[in-house]
Amino acid sequence: MKKLPAPKAPLVTVRPPKKAGLLRKVARVGATVVAARVAAATGKKGVFGLLAGAGAKRVIMRYPAGALFVTGAYMAGKIYEAKREADRKRQARAEVKTLTDRSAEPILIDEARKARKG
Repeated sequence: MKKLPAPKAPLVTVRPPKKAGLLRKVARVGATVVAARVAAATGKKGVFGLLAGAGAKRVIMRYPAGALFVTGAYMAGKIYEAKREADRKRQARAEVKTLTDRSAEPILIDEARKARKG
């Protein structure tokens, strides 16, 4: 049997994994934060929240437009909630002002006692 010569170069080149750049690291941290917030915002601490957070992270890391959409939707929701809370507080303060009647002049204690006696 005839011996075949050994191939000079391997058929498959194996490269070490590419080092993640600073932008990729920041994106991962941001995606993790947003995913955790989305999971917490679902109100369910179980599997549903975990799946929502994992899905949000996956969309953020995989698609740049998805990152803009998910992060933008999350931020818009937070701004909407903050505005509703501010409006609710403003309404409560307005109700307190209308409940206290400050149009009448105060009555002195001595005058009230005199009026009561006779």
